[in-house]
Amino acid sequence: MQTVRRIYLYTITFVSLEVVLWGVIGLARSIVSSGRIGSNASALAGALSLILVGVPVFLLHWGLAQRSALRDMDERTSLVRVIFLYGTLLATLVPVVHSALILLNRWLLSAFHINPLYALLGGGQTASDNLIAMLGNALVAAYLYSVLRLDWRRAPGKESFTDLRRLYRFIWLVYSLAMVAFGISQVVQFILTDWQTVGSGSQALLANGLALLIIGAPLWVFVDRVINRSLADPVEKSSTLRLVVLTLLVFVAAGAALVSASLALSTFLRTLFQSVSGSGFGIKDFSTQIAKPLSALLPAVAIWLYYGRQLNAEMSGTSGAQRDSAQAETPSPAITLPEPNRLALRRVYLYGLSLFGLVAVSIGLLQLLGFLAYQVYGTIPLGTPSLNSQLAQALANLLVGLPLWLRAWQPMQVEAAREDEIGDHARRSILRKGYLFLILFAGVIGIMVSAGALLYQLLRALLGETPQDLLLQSLLQLRLLLVFAILLAYHWRVLRADGRMAERTLARLHAAFPVLILAPDEGNFAEPILQALQRLAPEMPVAVHTYSQGIPDESLSAARAAILPAGLLAHPPEAMRLWLQSYSGARLVVPTATDGWHWVSGSGRSPSSLARQVAQAARYLAEDEAIPTPRETSPILILAYVLVGLFALQILIALISMGFSFIMD
Repeated sequence: MQTVRRIYLYTITFVSLEVVLWGVIGLARSIVSSGRIGSNASALAGALSLILVGVPVFLLHWGLAQRSALRDMDERTSLVRVIFLYGTLLATLVPVVHSALILLNRWLLSAFHINPLYALLGGGQTASDNLIAMLGNALVAAYLYSVLRLDWRRAPGKESFTDLRRLYRFIWLVYSLAMVAFGISQVVQFILTDWQTVGSGSQALLANGLALLIIGAPLWVFVDRVINRSLADPVEKSSTLRLVVLTLLVFVAAGAALVSASLALSTFLRTLFQSVSGSGFGIKDFSTQIAKPLSALLPAVAIWLYYGRQLNAEMSGTSGAQRDSAQAETPSPAITLPEPNRLALRRVYLYGLSLFGLVAVSIGLLQLLGFLAYQVYGTIPLGTPSLNSQLAQALANLLVGLPLWLRAWQPMQVEAAREDEIGDHARRSILRKGYLFLILFAGVIGIMVSAGALLYQLLRALLGETPQDLLLQSLLQLRLLLVFAILLAYHWRVLRADGRMAERTLARLHAAFPVLILAPDEGNFAEPILQALQRLAPEMPVAVHTYSQGIPDESLSAARAAILPAGLLAHPPEAMRLWLQSYSGARLVVPTATDGWHWVSGSGRSPSSLARQVAQAARYLAEDEAIPTPRETSPILILAYVLVGLFALQILIALISMGFSFIMD
């Protein structure tokens, strides 16, 4: 109930605050603007209506929220209140930055004698409009910041404040970084398109780019330095959000760099082919065509290198803050991610880049084989612009994607080929298995679609409806079949190799994990367990010791795990009780029936089922894995799994149908 009340209060407060704020801004604009006499009445009426409606609602709800926060510390530190404060602060400071950007952009355009309508945003606004918006939002932001600082002082170390502040900083980081990247792109486009002739359109690129850089670059430097300084705090250094943002920035920049590099290289190769074929080599045309991909490539590569360096520092266990403190010869605490987390982060990074490179290589192969298909068919002469473009794009994708794939995939293969514990964890990594099975899934679906489309064309011809371009269509489907078959065969081979190495590793682990079965003289306790262990872990040494033989000798006591019936714990002989107390290995207790003892779970199961469960537990111990806790399966959960499976099957059928229609059209 309290959470719902908070959501109501702070949502209404936010909406009413924005209504009042922009009403005041509109009122000030209508008063200052003397050049819009005809629209003053309507503008004034609209602004006053917003203020008169919004002020009572805001004062009522904000007053209730503030009184609750002053009386109750839980209210002051509630997540809803912190979200409101940081969210409203963001909603007021972003317009301040936007207004400054618009004002500077129009000033630069005027300085270059260019129509202000060429501005990125707000070309029809005036300087007073922007200054009023900046002042109004800045005053509200200053008030909210004072409230937030007061809450911070009264509730230091509160997790909700720390988490939201971290998110707030990263939002500003991404926002300012986007401004810088777009600004660099605009300036590069101007340099490449305006080197011979000068025009308003091209010079507007320079003005817009400079405005973005002048506003965005200092903001990005400030936010980036604040974040880097905060890494001295272990909580900030090890935050999941920071790693997620770093990884996303690197992947987005890498993807943009890959696409841009491919387009730029394709443009260069296409121009080179035209020059060789005698079609002419226009430097101006080449510069204009390559401007956009190159303008996107440069900031993408810069972001990739900068944040990739930070991500590599996390993967190697050395942070930027530690390097800076080492250079300054000041001690810094050793703040590093745990080894499993660092390895997982490295795998995410490399498998992501490997997937990017593999997709580019696959597209390049398809384009190259398509080029060869057209050559075999012979309808389009070699050297025509369309084939030149196709060949250039194919070679560009291969030249960009193949080195990236090799660079990222080879370390993962080397790691998975190791015979030690690191190699075993790499082969069993969910990231590696997910990567391999994703490619296998794509390969199987691709083979199904391309083979079906190829058979469709051939069956049409056999039934008397032969298309004119049967050879070309067959070759195009055959190239799809070939590429997907290569992907499937290679990654299936890798998966099989991982499986064989995993079997050898597990066999060594099982062989080094002797098991002792403590069995009663009567009954058939040991036999089902022996059979289950033989099936699940044939390399595991197993010894059976009966009660009548006394306590196990020294060689049997060296077993890593002892399997015993529950009856032995219920009525143990004195010597056996002392031996169990001193035994240092794991103890696996089978819930067998015992007079006067009732086991809550397990005793009702069959001996073979219990034996299989005990054998699986012994195998988990041998492989240094946690024994999973048995869970009761709900019929409702089973029904949910069935429904989800049916839904996924429908999606899969729809995707296959779309693939067929796309290829056949």
